[in-house]
Amino acid sequence: GGVMLGAWLSGRRETKQRRLAFVERQLRDFYSPLLGIRSEIRMRSELRVRVNNAADTEWRRLCEENRQIGVEALQKLTEERGKEFTEIIEYDNQQLKEELIPAYRKMVNLFRDNMWLAEPETKEYFGALLEFVELWERWLARTLPPEVIQALEHVEESLSPFYDHLQNKHAKLREKLERGHF
Repeated sequence: GGVMLGAWLSGRRETKQRRLAFVERQLRDFYSPLLGIRSEIRMRSELRVRVNNAADTEWRRLCEENRQIGVEALQKLTEERGKEFTEIIEYDNQQLKEELIPAYRKMVNLFRDNMWLAEPETKEYFGALLEFVELWERWLARTLPPEVIQALEHVEESLSPFYDHLQNKHAKLREKLERGHF
């Protein structure tokens, strides 16, 4: 009886260790990298919005100051300083093409390559992520007119349920791992 009880307890401990190892792998190879990429994209996007808002406010202020001086002053401002402000938009467009879309593509690749680590409810978001990235890539390749993008309602907010799910699932898995039991 004692041998059977020992074997049963040992088997149970091994099963628990395998489950915890799987949760650790889910976090390390799937949920954490996705969440990290998402955080980077969010931080860059928030900074872009702050910079654009500040630039818009300052450009409007400069225009108003120069408009009060006269039309020539406003033209001079546009000629001398306009490029500085339009370069902000150019930088954002370049960053989108060279950094943000590749980061989204990395999310798609990570998701696809590690699908086996995703919880069943997480797998449901793969299509939305892939569609979002594919539409951006088509837009950048100039194979979709703006009207089509608008008709498809291509906005990052469409990924908000996925991002919320990712954050919640990551937190729950970390909690399981920290507690050491299910």
